Amino acid sequence: MREYRCTRNALYSHDCIGRDDITARQGRYIWAESEEEAWQKMATKFPEETEAGFTIQEWEGFNVTVVEIKRDENGNTIE
Repeated sequence: MREYRCTRNALYSHDCIGRDDITARQGRYIWAESEEEAWQKMATKFPEETEAGFTIQEWEGFNVTVVEIKRDENGNTIE
């Protein structure tokens, strides 16, 4: 299976940064066997948007490390 970034092509109805610019949208990340299967999964989630279609891109995820930074009462970083 591969991970795909899937973006809705239809314009959003609400006012947001990605309303008219699909490059500003985060998309949905879907595991599928192929681009066609990813498209079908999007069509299941958004059946009213199949005419406008979806942009499907193969995606390679990456690991993220979350680090907690503690501060003292003066705002100084505690090592």
